[in-house]
Amino acid sequence: MKTRIFLRAFNLTVCGLAVAAFAACGGDDDGGGGGSGGAGSAGSTTSSGSVDPSTTTAASTGTTDPTTTSTAASTSASTGAGAGPQTIEMIDDMEDNDNAILAEGGRVGYWYTFNDATEGATQTPPPDPEGTGEEPFTMTALEPARGQSTYAARSWGTGFTEWGAGFGFDLNSPEGVKASYDASAYTGITFWAKLGPGSGTSATVMISDPGTDPAGGACSDKCDAWQKTFAATEEWQQFTISFADLKQGGWGDPAGTDQIDASKLYSLQFQIGKAPQFDLYIDDLGFYN
Repeated sequence: MKTRIFLRAFNLTVCGLAVAAFAACGGDDDGGGGGSGGAGSAGSTTSSGSVDPSTTTAASTGTTDPTTTSTAASTSASTGAGAGPQTIEMIDDMEDNDNAILAEGGRVGYWYTFNDATEGATQTPPPDPEGTGEEPFTMTALEPARGQSTYAARSWGTGFTEWGAGFGFDLNSPEGVKASYDASAYTGITFWAKLGPGSGTSATVMISDPGTDPAGGACSDKCDAWQKTFAATEEWQQFTISFADLKQGGWGDPAGTDQIDASKLYSLQFQIGKAPQFDLYIDDLGFYN
């Protein structure tokens, strides 16, 4: 497994130590908290907003499976009735079964988990904000496979009562230094997702830019990431979300603009709000045109 361990003082000064960082980033009672980079990650710290169920995106299940296990820069996609993206640049297809996103297009990042630090709650894989690498993020084998896909990113747990838990990665963090990534050539992101039994009906994707990430310098403990809630089920569905459809959660610092700056993206995360239990799978995640 390709695991790199990085410790970065920036994270510790921005959001505190260990998992408590996530609660600090959450802000007010209904606010969300973004994650710190986990084992092998570049140690990001990005806050997210509370989710807005009114911003739910539709899914395309289609009749054909557009996924591939190739690490090539672009992959054509078919979603049945023409609802999906035409081309995909894969960020991670998870098939190498490690904690790094694909080293394509100048992207360098590592999967991590985060949560609100509710006492007694559990999350697997566990957060590793100090980057010790003792329990790195691992992919989950799919049984049965989803077409040609045999692995997916997954996190599950119970008992989070503040703002929930999630997982994600930084897009450009070589040698532990978090930097922005230019995704302005793309329209948005696409991915496949499903929930485990008893995990509710929705999840939220969050993306940060200079106005919504501590690394951008415009916010600190109330960074309210650009986000979109999507309705998920226990069946695999493909979701296609444009950058233009992302909105802030409304709980934290305003970004000073009404649209994400896709030329300077920092982190991409998935979060489930407070719930007795959660189990979220993500697969074949990429930018699309």
